[in-house]
Amino acid sequence: MVCPECGPDRRKSRDKTLSITIDDGFALFYCHHCDMSGRFGVGVDSVDENPVVKSLNDDHIKWLRDERGISAETAIRCGVISGTAYVRSRGGEVSCIGFPYENEDGTSAIKWRDSAKNFTQTGSARSLWRISGFSGGDLVICEGEFDALAFEEANIFATSVPNGAPSSEVSGDAAKKFAYLWGDVLNQADKIILATDSDGPGGILSDEIARRVGRARCWRVRYPEGCKDANDTLLAHGRDALVECLKSATPWPISGLRDPSEYREDAVSLFNGGFKNGIGCGVTSIDNIYRVMPQTLTVCTGVPGSGKSAFLTWLAVGLAKRNHWNCALLSAETSSQIHMLQMVSTYIGEPYRGPNKMSEYDLERGLDWVASRFVFIDESDTEINSVIDRAHAAVLRNGVRLLMIDPYNFLTGSLHGQNDDPSSVSHINSLLVALKSFAVEKGVAVFLCAHPTKMYRQSDGRVPTPLGYDVSGSAAFYNVADSGLSISREGEGSTKITCWKARFPWIGAPGETVVDFDPDRGTYSDVALGWEGFDVDFR
Repeated sequence: MVCPECGPDRRKSRDKTLSITIDDGFALFYCHHCDMSGRFGVGVDSVDENPVVKSLNDDHIKWLRDERGISAETAIRCGVISGTAYVRSRGGEVSCIGFPYENEDGTSAIKWRDSAKNFTQTGSARSLWRISGFSGGDLVICEGEFDALAFEEANIFATSVPNGAPSSEVSGDAAKKFAYLWGDVLNQADKIILATDSDGPGGILSDEIARRVGRARCWRVRYPEGCKDANDTLLAHGRDALVECLKSATPWPISGLRDPSEYREDAVSLFNGGFKNGIGCGVTSIDNIYRVMPQTLTVCTGVPGSGKSAFLTWLAVGLAKRNHWNCALLSAETSSQIHMLQMVSTYIGEPYRGPNKMSEYDLERGLDWVASRFVFIDESDTEINSVIDRAHAAVLRNGVRLLMIDPYNFLTGSLHGQNDDPSSVSHINSLLVALKSFAVEKGVAVFLCAHPTKMYRQSDGRVPTPLGYDVSGSAAFYNVADSGLSISREGEGSTKITCWKARFPWIGAPGETVVDFDPDRGTYSDVALGWEGFDVDFR
């Protein structure tokens, strides 16, 4: 079924993610999108027998004290309860410890944990645990409720994320899982201290939270040697050790100078594991000279009609399709409706117009996919501060990894605190630096489409390919950019891609290549070689 809990709010609102199983007079349900689960009676006279004891029983009090170092006073103060819940892997109702959640939308849920470390929940936990009790100051965010209880044992208010840490790099599919960061309560925090587990998933979780709420607001905790999390630290070293962990927490960015010790661990990891290459687009000849990398600014230029917008649209669709990226687009020269059709055509691989256009079914399927991966920054307001503010919101709410601004000259106004001429060199430099800073802070690949100065035909009648220093307005388009591309038409069905800057070798190398372009589908591919492309010996 369509899940009634999350279906109306999701972009793919028609996806049937709710599984229901009838078993012994009860309907057991689970949503594969929002993780809502539970059961209810389906007979006329049946009732949902799921008694909840509103206080901890003696067995759970003893287990918390002996196994977790959590006192009864702390657990009860934090609202922990005892009860029974249906655990599918155990085939029935079992005794569990419960963690009640009050969601910001007024709904409630209980996360249950049994003695075998199985988890289930009644309702859908979608807010930070006990966040309504936060009254300001520093906010400690943990990966699990037991870690939050460990800090509470040391008289430190702490909360926990409702759905644990992701097991792999966060994709656009997980955007909804971070909705607990959307509330206004986080804005009350002086500092956000990320106390996630010191393993791979914990690092991914803290990085993603910091990326979304802003790294400048976040600090991270390091645990003593041999301790994976706060609860381990409490058991091995006591309450004072947790207090020291918070005192020694390090900020993500520090104004001014930074201690090299902050980078030591990352430097060793790079030395041992090598540098992560940029992400290819799937066309070998392009991947040889250019690859996409988060935290970078790419400037794309070309004479009018060269296909800059078409190339960036194809690139964004490919990243969203193959790598599950969510993307934010400001496309001022093309209406959102036409742009959506172009993206659907690229995604489906069929034209959206003409006698051979795609079917209505493919159109609907493509539009659903576009809605799940893209968000538009409305072109009715192109004031630069507004654009950057909305891009920040897109990272927080949609988890976007790519921001495309097409074209640069539609951006208006001046940055906060500045009053310079928008056409001045200093203004252009400040704007590019702001976009570059946004890319670094939010871990986003930013693409900026910019028009060149007028390019005059050469003696052979050809218009030269504009490069970085040919972009209209300032040399900063070359100097500030991490990567630079030029798009040129090379005749019917052919496009030349020129990389005129690659700051690092793992994101490309200066050079050029000619690729095939299908204007009906908006797709690019390596040139298909005929017999003249092979050295064949027919003997």
